[in-house]
This record gives sequence, structure tokens and C-alpha cells, in this order.
Amino acid sequence: MLGNSDVSKAHWCIVTDDGGPGWPMGSAADRSPVQYCRLGGASTPFQRALQRAASIAPASQIMLTALEEYRELWEPSAWLVRPHRRFIGDNRWASQLCSAAAILSVASRSPSSVVTVLPARCYVVDEWILARGIRYALSELQGVPEGVVTLGMLDMEDGVDENYLVVGQPRFGRGLSADGFARRPVAWVARHLKSHGALVASGIMIGYAGVFAAHISKNWPGISNTLAKLSHAAEIAGEECDIPSSLNRESAKSALRALRWHPPSFRQRVIGVCRSGWSGLNSPQSVARITDFLSCESKPGRGFPPEYSSYNSSTKDHLLSGPDNYLSALARPDFT
Repeated sequence: MLGNSDVSKAHWCIVTDDGGPGWPMGSAADRSPVQYCRLGGASTPFQRALQRAASIAPASQIMLTALEEYRELWEPSAWLVRPHRRFIGDNRWASQLCSAAAILSVASRSPSSVVTVLPARCYVVDEWILARGIRYALSELQGVPEGVVTLGMLDMEDGVDENYLVVGQPRFGRGLSADGFARRPVAWVARHLKSHGALVASGIMIGYAGVFAAHISKNWPGISNTLAKLSHAAEIAGEECDIPSSLNRESAKSALRALRWHPPSFRQRVIGVCRSGWSGLNSPQSVARITDFLSCESKPGRGFPPEYSSYNSSTKDHLLSGPDNYLSALARPDFT
């Protein structure tokens, strides 16, 4: 999916799997987290996230964060991730700690290394477009003063049950400025935000390990050293890095909640990606929409549901294009 030069730029890739919500799929008794469900496709969202990671980083530099309680669901697909690259938490509170430990382990080697963070709970229709967006973000990173970019999605369908990034034109540097964050606004607010240029927050981040590590240390000064020691010990032993629940008690839960990876808490730039067919799978309704569209794969339009019926191969030519009022800076002739 990406060229060799892009693999060298990516350096490290972290697939973050916090377990997430379990939606009843098929029967009321089945409440496995949605990223472990096939949703009618050949692969689960978790498996596709690992495939994305393998396309942009060497297998030796792919990391995984996961929860012990779902081991039987993620372990069979995680064979390509080496044991000492796995950061395992024993409860939901530990999921953020696992991600922090993975990032700190990279930063301890080289703060200038580039880290790509891929959430496991998501779905994208056109992997080609997403891959191109990641490749573009990697190429733009050197021109981003904040040292971190995130992908913002612009699709034809109203982004119900999605998080939104409020974006603007920066005074200098590449990408769009990230001016605010809206967590799953109601439908009419989502439409209003979208009409004013907001993009759906993907949770995909690409940045320098040192920038991520500085944010972690600022918010969790007492825990950062402990996490770094745990990851170092796991690597020496060649074993999984277990994040004990006792770490959660070393800091108040209010402090743990303070670690946010979106603006304004965490400064970053936004790269827009158009018409990839993105869903964050944040609700049973969004899961149902994806399941319905997958059942239509044999129909015209490359399997897209009716609202995506205008998709075709020419869509790839419009990546990072969009309404001139807010995405004109990204519609560049050198990226066609």
C-alpha cells in the first residue's frame, strides 16, 4: 500500500485497542467489542487495523495495546506483533496507560522517531484512500510546527455518532489548524459543524515520539517513569508488558482523565481525507449502517450504500479536495 520510503518514515506503528463498547451483534447475548466482529465482511476491524500497521511499518516495529479480558479475541490475530511489543492492561482504566507506555518506549530510544497511532475500533470503505492520506500526512509532518498531525474525515454521509474537529486556516505551516473538539454532538449540531468546515475526528495520529512523550510527562509526571521502566523490563525479558491496576491508584482518576489526545489539550494539525467511507463505530446505529452497506457489496457502486452511490474510481483523484472555503489549502496540484 505504501512505498519503501514511506515505511522508513513511519518507523513505529501502534494499534490501540481499548476493548471499547460491546454492541449486541446477532444475538443479545453476544456483546463482544465491535472491533472483533466481522460485521459481514471477511475481516474484523481489529484485523484490518493490524493490516494497515503492517503496510506502513516493519513487523518488528508494530506495537499493540489491548486488554487481558479480551485476549481470546485479539491474540489469534496478533501473531505478527512480537510479545515485548504488546502492552496489556487488566481493566479499561489501564488502556490509556498502555498507550502511554508504548509511546514512551519509542521515545526512550529516539525522540525524533515517527509514531503512527491507529485505532482498532473503526471502519473504512476505501483502504486505498486512507493509505494515501497516511502517506501524505507522513510527507507533510516536517512542515508542521506542532510535530503531530491527525486525519480528519470528510464524507458524503452525515457523520452521526462521530467526534468532530473544528478546523481553520493556520497562519503558517502545513495542514489545517485544530481549533476545537466536539464529542459526538447531536444530529443537528453535527450538520451545523459540518456545514462550517468541521471534519470527523479519526483518532489516527502521526507525530514525533518526543512530542507525544512530552504530553504524557506533563499530565502524568509521577507515572511516566514507572511506565518507561516497565516497558524496558519487558523488552529485556522478551515478554509482554503488563500494566498493573495498582498504577491506576498512584494517581487520582481525575488526573488520568486529564490526558487527552485532541485539541485544545494536545496541539496538532489536521490533514483532511475525503470520501474514504469512514466510521468510528461509536454506536449500535453506526455499526448497523456499516453492516447494511456490507450486505450490498454485490450491488452497483462498488458495494457502497445509496448515500455513497456517486463513489467511483475517480474519487481517488479528489483526495484532500473539498469546498474551497475550508479545504482549499489541501487541494494541491502536487498531490493528484
